[in-house]
Amino acid sequence: MASVSRSKLLQFNRCHFTLTRDFYSDASLFHRSFTRLLCSARCPKDAWSQPPPTTHSIPPLCNTKLFSSSSAMASNLSSSSSKLVLYSYWQSSCSWRVRFALNLKGLSYEYRAVNLSKGEQFDPEFEKLNPLGYVPVLVDGGDAVIADSYAILLYLEEKYPKHPLLPLDPQLRAINLQAASIVSSSIQPLHMLSLLKHVEERFGPNEGQTWAKLNIEKGFCALEKLLIRYAGRHATGNRVYLADVFLAPQIAIAAERFHIDMSKFPTLHAIYNSCKELPEFQASSPQNQPDAAL
Repeated sequence: MASVSRSKLLQFNRCHFTLTRDFYSDASLFHRSFTRLLCSARCPKDAWSQPPPTTHSIPPLCNTKLFSSSSAMASNLSSSSSKLVLYSYWQSSCSWRVRFALNLKGLSYEYRAVNLSKGEQFDPEFEKLNPLGYVPVLVDGGDAVIADSYAILLYLEEKYPKHPLLPLDPQLRAINLQAASIVSSSIQPLHMLSLLKHVEERFGPNEGQTWAKLNIEKGFCALEKLLIRYAGRHATGNRVYLADVFLAPQIAIAAERFHIDMSKFPTLHAIYNSCKELPEFQASSPQNQPDAAL
């Protein structure tokens, strides 16, 4: 093996440090996620975080606050310089996904309720966090503000890789991303309360439920066919991953709010029953949130 001079070695180390620094400062979250997805099969396993243990501790909610005014929101933002803060609504399935994921990753966070039934999502200060006026919103350290549950979960996976939500296997990673995308883009947006209200105003008082059930069952049919090849105890095997995080809250909402007969989707039903047993899922459930039924 050819010897390498000390000066050449130092020069290489400097170049490697510069490239690494520039990559992590300039690359977008999506680019980094996509690059890791493509390269995961070629990377040594010790370059990734280790697989999660079979049990996780449930982080307690700390300093739970209810959002009530613009001045309160401004004060809350200024005081969140060193912790995760989740703006959430107890009945929001999108917020539920994030609560479930935070628990699985063992991350403590502060819960700040945004009462959608009172229109607090339209407060100008909240709209600075998410111009669409939707929950959830995650604030990390007072600097990073991420809205949209899919973006939040990819951010958490990059920033806090312990207890990963995506498997190492490239194919299984892709299946998890595909299942999550079906829920977040082809099911949940089509039964939002604002949309169902519009459908009922336009077409009749019972048409909202009909519309919601039609689109939920269409999405569940696709997920049943997708996951039947990969499911074990959970969506893509015997560990909880991103697909489960999206599926379990969606199935709960579908069964309870829209009376979907889950016996027609045995694979999804079994996945949901497994998730229901997890303490992380139970702690994230709507009825266990501090703003439940306020």
